[in-house]
Amino acid sequence: MALVPLAQATLDLGGILDDRRFYLVNAQGRLLTRRQVGKLAQLVTSWDPKAERLRIDFPDGTTLEGRPELDRQVWTIVWGRRVRARALMGDWMQAISEFSGQPATLMMSDLPCQVFDEFPVSILSRASVEHLSGEMGMSQDQCLATDRFRPTLLLDGCEQHQEDGWMNRTLSIGDAIVRVLAPDPRCAIVDQDPDTGETDTEVVRSILGYRPNPAAAYFGVYGIVEKPGVVHVGNEVSVG
Repeated sequence: MALVPLAQATLDLGGILDDRRFYLVNAQGRLLTRRQVGKLAQLVTSWDPKAERLRIDFPDGTTLEGRPELDRQVWTIVWGRRVRARALMGDWMQAISEFSGQPATLMMSDLPCQVFDEFPVSILSRASVEHLSGEMGMSQDQCLATDRFRPTLLLDGCEQHQEDGWMNRTLSIGDAIVRVLAPDPRCAIVDQDPDTGETDTEVVRSILGYRPNPAAAYFGVYGIVEKPGVVHVGNEVSVG
Protein backbone atom coordinates (compact mmCIF):
# COMPACT_ATOMS: atom_id res chain seq x y z
CA MET A 1 0.00 0.00 0.00
CA ALA A 2 1.21 3.60 0.39
CA LEU A 3 4.78 3.96 1.63
CA VAL A 4 5.03 4.96 5.30
CA PRO A 5 8.05 7.23 5.91
CA LEU A 6 9.60 6.88 9.37
CA ALA A 7 11.77 9.27 11.36
CA GLN A 8 13.19 6.32 13.28
CA ALA A 9 12.85 2.57 13.18
CA THR A 10 14.04 -0.56 14.93
CA LEU A 11 15.99 -2.83 12.60
CA ASP A 12 15.56 -6.43 13.69
CA LEU A 13 17.06 -9.54 12.09
CA GLY A 14 14.07 -9.68 9.74
CA GLY A 15 14.13 -5.97 8.86
CA ILE A 16 12.11 -3.09 10.28
CA LEU A 17 10.11 -4.37 13.22
CA ASP A 18 6.41 -4.64 12.26
CA ASP A 19 7.12 -3.73 8.62
CA ARG A 20 4.58 -5.60 6.45
CA ARG A 21 3.07 -7.24 9.52
CA PHE A 22 -0.16 -7.11 7.50
CA TYR A 23 -0.43 -8.28 3.90
CA LEU A 24 -3.00 -9.28 1.32
CA VAL A 25 -3.61 -12.68 -0.25
CA ASN A 26 -5.85 -13.60 -3.16
CA ALA A 27 -8.44 -16.35 -3.36
CA GLN A 28 -5.66 -18.93 -3.76
CA GLY A 29 -3.89 -17.79 -0.59
CA ARG A 30 -0.99 -16.24 -2.47
CA LEU A 31 0.46 -12.79 -1.94
CA LEU A 32 -1.47 -9.98 -3.64
CA THR A 33 0.59 -6.85 -4.39
CA ARG A 34 0.67 -3.80 -6.61
CA ARG A 35 1.94 -6.02 -9.41
CA GLN A 36 -1.65 -7.22 -9.73
CA VAL A 37 -3.55 -4.21 -8.29
CA GLY A 38 -1.59 -1.00 -8.77
CA LYS A 39 -4.07 1.27 -7.03
CA LEU A 40 -3.31 -0.37 -3.67
CA ALA A 41 -0.80 2.50 -3.50
CA GLN A 42 -3.76 4.77 -2.72
CA LEU A 43 -4.49 3.03 0.60
CA VAL A 44 -2.81 4.77 3.55
CA THR A 45 -2.23 2.62 6.62
CA SER A 46 -1.01 2.95 10.17
CA TRP A 47 -0.44 0.31 12.85
CA ASP A 48 0.08 0.93 16.55
CA PRO A 49 1.52 -2.32 17.91
CA LYS A 50 1.23 -1.23 21.54
CA ALA A 51 -2.45 -0.37 21.31
CA GLU A 52 -2.96 -3.10 18.67
CA ARG A 53 -4.93 -0.71 16.46
CA LEU A 54 -4.91 -0.76 12.67
CA ARG A 55 -6.16 2.05 10.40
CA ILE A 56 -6.68 2.09 6.64
CA ASP A 57 -7.70 5.29 4.83
CA PHE A 58 -9.35 4.87 1.42
CA PRO A 59 -9.13 7.57 -1.28
CA ASP A 60 -12.90 8.23 -1.12
CA GLY A 61 -12.54 9.36 2.51
CA THR A 62 -13.67 6.08 4.06
CA THR A 63 -11.67 4.87 7.05
CA LEU A 64 -11.48 1.47 8.69
CA GLU A 65 -9.99 1.49 12.16
CA GLY A 66 -9.92 -0.79 15.13
CA ARG A 67 -8.30 -3.66 16.95
CA PRO A 68 -8.17 -6.58 14.50
CA GLU A 69 -10.31 -9.60 15.29
CA LEU A 70 -8.39 -12.58 13.95
CA ASP A 71 -9.53 -15.87 12.46
CA ARG A 72 -7.79 -19.24 12.94
CA GLN A 73 -4.17 -19.86 11.93
CA VAL A 74 -3.52 -20.75 8.28
CA TRP A 75 -0.50 -21.07 6.01
CA THR A 76 0.00 -18.59 3.18
CA ILE A 77 2.59 -18.40 0.38
CA VAL A 78 4.80 -15.29 0.40
CA TRP A 79 7.48 -15.16 -2.33
CA GLY A 80 7.82 -18.93 -2.23
CA ARG A 81 7.92 -19.10 1.58
CA ARG A 82 5.23 -20.48 3.87
CA VAL A 83 4.11 -17.88 6.41
CA ARG A 84 1.65 -18.66 9.19
CA ALA A 85 -0.95 -15.95 9.67
CA ARG A 86 -4.55 -15.15 10.59
CA ALA A 87 -7.18 -13.40 8.49
CA LEU A 88 -8.78 -10.22 9.81
CA MET A 89 -12.49 -10.70 10.40
CA GLY A 90 -15.20 -8.07 10.06
CA ASP A 91 -15.40 -5.30 7.43
CA TRP A 92 -11.76 -5.42 6.33
CA MET A 93 -12.13 -8.15 3.70
CA GLN A 94 -15.22 -6.71 2.01
CA ALA A 95 -13.86 -3.17 1.82
CA ILE A 96 -10.48 -4.17 0.39
CA SER A 97 -12.01 -6.71 -2.01
CA GLU A 98 -14.37 -4.08 -3.40
CA PHE A 99 -11.53 -1.62 -3.76
CA SER A 100 -9.25 -4.19 -5.42
CA GLY A 101 -11.91 -5.56 -7.75
CA GLN A 102 -11.19 -9.14 -6.69
CA PRO A 103 -11.40 -11.30 -3.57
CA ALA A 104 -8.68 -10.17 -1.17
CA THR A 105 -8.05 -11.15 2.42
CA LEU A 106 -6.04 -9.03 4.83
CA MET A 107 -3.72 -11.21 6.87
CA MET A 108 -1.67 -10.61 10.02
CA SER A 109 1.45 -12.74 10.32
CA ASP A 110 1.82 -14.58 13.62
CA LEU A 111 5.36 -13.25 13.99
CA PRO A 112 6.86 -9.91 12.89
CA CYS A 113 9.47 -9.63 10.12
CA GLN A 114 8.12 -12.57 8.11
CA VAL A 115 6.91 -10.88 4.93
CA PHE A 116 10.07 -9.33 3.52
CA ASP A 117 11.04 -9.78 -0.13
CA GLU A 118 14.25 -11.66 -1.01
CA PHE A 119 16.21 -10.00 1.82
CA PRO A 120 15.08 -8.08 4.92
CA VAL A 121 16.70 -4.74 3.99
CA SER A 122 16.88 -2.75 0.76
CA ILE A 123 19.30 0.16 0.42
CA LEU A 124 19.34 2.90 -2.20
CA SER A 125 21.16 6.21 -2.59
CA ARG A 126 19.38 9.38 -3.63
CA ALA A 127 22.26 10.00 -6.06
CA SER A 128 21.36 6.83 -7.97
CA VAL A 129 17.76 7.99 -8.36
CA GLU A 130 18.92 11.41 -9.56
CA HIS A 131 21.27 9.81 -12.07
CA LEU A 132 18.55 7.51 -13.39
CA SER A 133 16.26 10.53 -13.75
CA GLY A 134 18.94 12.26 -15.82
CA GLU A 135 19.31 9.17 -18.01
CA MET A 136 15.56 9.42 -18.63
CA GLY A 137 15.94 13.01 -19.78
CA MET A 138 14.48 14.61 -16.67
CA SER A 139 15.66 17.85 -15.15
CA GLN A 140 16.43 18.14 -11.42
CA ASP A 141 12.94 19.56 -10.86
CA GLN A 142 11.41 16.50 -12.56
CA CYS A 143 13.48 13.92 -10.67
CA LEU A 144 11.78 10.60 -9.96
CA ALA A 145 10.33 10.37 -6.45
CA THR A 146 12.42 8.11 -4.24
CA ASP A 147 9.12 6.71 -2.89
CA ARG A 148 8.79 4.88 -6.19
CA PHE A 149 11.57 2.50 -5.11
CA ARG A 150 10.40 1.97 -1.50
CA PRO A 151 13.85 1.41 0.03
CA THR A 152 14.21 0.39 3.67
CA LEU A 153 17.10 2.85 3.91
CA LEU A 154 17.53 5.87 1.63
CA LEU A 155 21.03 7.34 1.79
CA ASP A 156 22.21 10.88 1.05
CA GLY A 157 25.79 11.98 0.46
CA CYS A 158 26.73 9.15 -1.92
CA GLU A 159 28.05 9.04 -5.45
CA GLN A 160 25.74 7.53 -8.06
CA HIS A 161 25.49 3.75 -7.60
CA GLN A 162 28.12 3.86 -4.87
CA GLU A 163 26.09 1.23 -3.04
CA ASP A 164 27.00 -1.30 -5.78
CA GLY A 165 30.54 -1.40 -4.39
CA TRP A 166 29.51 -2.48 -0.90
CA MET A 167 28.95 -6.19 -1.60
CA ASN A 168 29.75 -8.28 1.49
CA ARG A 169 30.67 -5.14 3.42
CA THR A 170 28.94 -3.87 6.55
CA LEU A 171 27.14 -0.59 7.12
CA SER A 172 26.99 0.81 10.66
CA ILE A 173 23.85 2.92 10.97
CA GLY A 174 22.76 4.18 14.37
CA ASP A 175 22.82 1.17 16.69
CA ALA A 176 22.47 -1.35 13.85
CA ILE A 177 24.88 -3.14 11.54
CA VAL A 178 23.71 -4.23 8.07
CA ARG A 179 25.66 -6.44 5.68
CA VAL A 180 25.14 -5.87 1.96
CA LEU A 181 24.78 -9.16 0.09
CA ALA A 182 23.12 -8.76 -3.31
CA PRO A 183 21.93 -6.32 -5.98
CA ASP A 184 18.22 -5.45 -5.91
CA PRO A 185 16.30 -6.65 -9.01
CA ARG A 186 13.50 -4.24 -9.87
CA CYS A 187 10.02 -5.21 -11.04
CA ALA A 188 7.17 -3.36 -12.73
CA ILE A 189 6.11 -1.66 -9.48
CA VAL A 190 8.81 0.99 -10.03
CA ASP A 191 7.05 1.87 -13.29
CA GLN A 192 4.04 2.99 -11.24
CA ASP A 193 3.29 6.42 -9.83
CA PRO A 194 3.90 5.96 -6.06
CA ASP A 195 0.74 7.92 -5.18
CA THR A 196 -1.79 6.54 -7.66
CA GLY A 197 -0.34 3.16 -8.57
CA GLU A 198 -0.90 3.89 -12.26
CA THR A 199 1.88 2.95 -14.69
CA ASP A 200 3.27 6.28 -15.86
CA THR A 201 6.81 5.65 -17.12
CA GLU A 202 9.26 2.91 -18.15
CA VAL A 203 11.70 2.88 -15.26
CA VAL A 204 12.69 -0.79 -15.59
CA ARG A 205 13.44 -0.35 -19.28
CA SER A 206 15.42 2.82 -18.55
CA ILE A 207 17.56 1.05 -15.92
CA LEU A 208 18.37 -1.70 -18.41
CA GLY A 209 19.13 0.94 -21.03
CA TYR A 210 22.23 2.17 -19.22
CA ARG A 211 22.82 -0.78 -16.85
CA PRO A 212 22.20 -3.76 -19.16
CA ASN A 213 22.01 -7.12 -17.45
CA PRO A 214 20.45 -10.34 -18.80
CA ALA A 215 19.20 -11.34 -15.35
CA ALA A 216 17.29 -8.26 -14.13
CA ALA A 217 17.16 -4.48 -13.87
CA TYR A 218 19.37 -4.13 -10.80
CA PHE A 219 19.03 -0.84 -8.91
CA GLY A 220 20.11 -0.52 -5.29
CA VAL A 221 21.21 -3.38 -3.05
CA TYR A 222 19.84 -5.91 -0.58
CA GLY A 223 21.20 -6.75 2.86
CA ILE A 224 20.70 -8.55 6.14
CA VAL A 225 20.79 -7.21 9.69
CA GLU A 226 23.81 -8.55 11.58
CA LYS A 227 23.21 -6.44 14.68
CA PRO A 228 19.70 -5.19 15.52
CA GLY A 229 19.30 -1.61 16.66
CA VAL A 230 17.50 1.70 16.31
CA VAL A 231 18.22 3.92 13.31
CA HIS A 232 17.18 7.55 12.89
CA VAL A 233 16.87 9.88 9.94
CA GLY A 234 20.14 11.83 9.91
CA ASN A 235 22.34 9.02 11.25
CA GLU A 236 25.78 8.83 9.64
CA VAL A 237 26.60 5.62 7.79
CA SER A 238 30.02 4.00 8.14
CA VAL A 239 31.12 1.40 5.62
CA GLY A 240 33.27 -1.39 7.04
